[in-house]
Amino acid sequence: MNRRHTGVSCFIINSVMRKNENWTGTCIGYTWDGLGVVRFGDIVFFVPGLIEGEEAELSITAMKKNYGYARIVNLIKESRHRVKPACPVYRQCGGCQLMHMDLEEQKRFKEEKVANLFLQNAHMQVMVQPILEGDHLSAYRNKVQVPVQLNNGKTQMGFYANRTNRIVEYDTCAVQSDLSNEIVSKFKEWLPELGCTKSFRHVLIKHAHRTNQVMICMIVRDYPFNNSDALVHRITQTWPEVKSISCIVNRREDNVILDGTQIQIYGEPYIEEKLLDCRFRISARSFFQINPYATQILYSTAIDYAQLTGSETVIDLYCGTGTIGILASRHAKKVYGIEVVADAIKDAKVNAELNDVHNIDFFTADVKDGARKLIQNNVKADVVIVDPPRKGCSRETLEAINTIAPKRLVYVSCDPATLARDCAILNEMNYEVQKVQPVDMFPGTLHIETIVLLQKLNS
Repeated sequence: MNRRHTGVSCFIINSVMRKNENWTGTCIGYTWDGLGVVRFGDIVFFVPGLIEGEEAELSITAMKKNYGYARIVNLIKESRHRVKPACPVYRQCGGCQLMHMDLEEQKRFKEEKVANLFLQNAHMQVMVQPILEGDHLSAYRNKVQVPVQLNNGKTQMGFYANRTNRIVEYDTCAVQSDLSNEIVSKFKEWLPELGCTKSFRHVLIKHAHRTNQVMICMIVRDYPFNNSDALVHRITQTWPEVKSISCIVNRREDNVILDGTQIQIYGEPYIEEKLLDCRFRISARSFFQINPYATQILYSTAIDYAQLTGSETVIDLYCGTGTIGILASRHAKKVYGIEVVADAIKDAKVNAELNDVHNIDFFTADVKDGARKLIQNNVKADVVIVDPPRKGCSRETLEAINTIAPKRLVYVSCDPATLARDCAILNEMNYEVQKVQPVDMFPGTLHIETIVLLQKLNS
């Protein structure tokens, strides 16, 4: 079961059930965001941390018009899939929502989530392939962005609690590398010692796992700040792995973090990482997949789905810094990459040179406009690969793809809800879903990457 909170029937008025009232129920399934679903009469309750099949004493935390929320007071019947979360602040932080489930149950949840969202958003019953995973189920992240606050004179570093600006501090994050955790720990110690906490908003750390190169970007209110030279000296003397140190001066008061002037303090404005025998530069603002171990599975599968023989023309939409396009270029005749972020295209061109790739052209443009430009230039594509942001593709982009009319469309998505919506639109354009392959890029969390192969049917 995988339901959103809307459309739930209710025939018992809220006065029957009140906040803090206790009762016993059994979990019958999950919502799309991993909450346990429990029925009490005709009311549905959503319970964090409850596993399907478990019976528990519950206490109501909130009542809405058609549904409610509850918490676990006491587990009466425990699932064999329940495990002790690896993180002591798992519940407070909320970043890893599924750590109470074993890997088997996490996989089942994610596979069913993809299937149910296709049924709900696209009215399509699809065969979801067994989820693929990398060989690192913990310490897999290559990026961490840690908020910094001065609270009653105390330096706090951690992650925001869900839907708040309250920092949950931690000693070790189970999904970060040991080196990233060590750097955060030292910053907690050094910032108050050097009297510069007030200047800090975030610390961004990128750790390329295969080259072991590290970038530290400090998001600050001003630069130079108090003892900034001393802080940089400590960093460089402590970690020879750190190849890049920079600041982004950001005086905004909203949650846009990486906006502002970037000042390079030490080393180059990038680090390098290896992926499937290619080398890629990563800058502070550039996008690179978070889990390097599962990424090679994700991209290898996407390129396999493209069925390239060396004679095809490929268009890579939302190409970012060119990773998929460059990997595909080794199996294709020609590749075109389109991305709206100019800095990303600069990085993509450098990455192509780094890997001695000459059969790829990159263009800075809004994806739909770039696709139209290729159409105007009579570019005929055999395959289109799309890897859009969470919001998915606009209808104009999908219409441009339909005009290009590739034989195969490989859609890589970080949100199965918008993926299913877009596949429904593409189905109207005579593209048929052939394969649906989830990849577990984020073990312990409810997030999932999915690859879909769509084939153009004869009109």
